[in-house]
Amino acid sequence: MVASGALISTFFWWFMEPAKAIGVLLVFALIDGVLYALMRDVLVCYRCRSRHRRTAFDGRHERFNLETHERYRQEAIRLEEAQRGTK
Repeated sequence: MVASGALISTFFWWFMEPAKAIGVLLVFALIDGVLYALMRDVLVCYRCRSRHRRTAFDGRHERFNLETHERYRQEAIRLEEAQRGTK
């Protein structure tokens, strides 16, 4: 969505129409803001990647941590490679 807005805006900048270019960016920003307000948070398991959409966020679960996610992703890759090596 961001790329589409940037591409369309660039088209208008090319033809020297800055008002339309900025208007396109504002419209895409408004759509993005509306979608952000309407979308609910999702709880995702690092290990099995299951998604829990209607989970209460009452402080028992930490926010997403990219470092933890990467650690589990690398572990899954190592386990998969080890399983391939034993076959």
